[in-house]
Amino acid sequence: MTDFSLHLLGSQRQFQAEELPPATSAHTGRQLRRVELELRVPGDLQDDLESELKAAAAPAGQPLAGEDTTWLVSSHSYSYTDNAQPLVYTHRLELQEVEALQASTVEVAGLTLVPIQYKEDIDEEALLVFLVTDVSGEEGERLEELIVTQEDQYFDVVRRGVNETPVRMRFGRCLWQQGESDTRRHNLTLVADEGQPDRPLGLAAINQPQLGRTIEKTVANAKALDLLVEQLRSQGVLTEEVATNIKAAALPHDLTPRESREFCRTSKIDEYWR
Repeated sequence: MTDFSLHLLGSQRQFQAEELPPATSAHTGRQLRRVELELRVPGDLQDDLESELKAAAAPAGQPLAGEDTTWLVSSHSYSYTDNAQPLVYTHRLELQEVEALQASTVEVAGLTLVPIQYKEDIDEEALLVFLVTDVSGEEGERLEELIVTQEDQYFDVVRRGVNETPVRMRFGRCLWQQGESDTRRHNLTLVADEGQPDRPLGLAAINQPQLGRTIEKTVANAKALDLLVEQLRSQGVLTEEVATNIKAAALPHDLTPRESREFCRTSKIDEYWR
């Protein structure tokens, strides 16, 4: 047994815990501590403690603070004795150490990306890396080229400060926002699932193939409108000012409440009654 400190029910509390065989981190390869402990609380604190322990449940819970690290609850059960006065609940916990995962840089295909935000996850044994980063200039052009033309390709990725061993990863969902000048802020997902069977579409199949066809049609219409405006302008049918105004109106923009409301329109309202 070993002395163990854990922040529970608003204060730091001391326990006796048993060390369990460590777990190997899928992110870094480190050996992560595991402990088992037992604690008792009176009945009037049971609901508060149970809520706190459920919130700290692995794998994505809110960690509990220890003396020099944080912990997730990997196993939890409790019992009590009927008709005992005062009523006391006995909780049995298994806890696993939480490691800090913060890469200083992410190197992918010759690019060095500096994360503004960073996190990792494991999904069906596949490593997922999520990062937000600002990129501009030649690096910005190179990143866009990789995302657009090499989306199904796998690259060696090094997460400095997390794991120096390269991992073969591909781009997943990649969002971006235009910043000042040529700077773009990217919200990138990297996926290490090379060699694994394709996953079922699941939620990705919702509204498909209709959504995909709608996107294709939208892009085609935008190109056709741009070509039509240019042809009319070059033939003198439209003035430069009118052509510019038409192109400006065709640019994507944040929808107004009235424009958004139009997407709630239906010709079969009875079918949506529940």
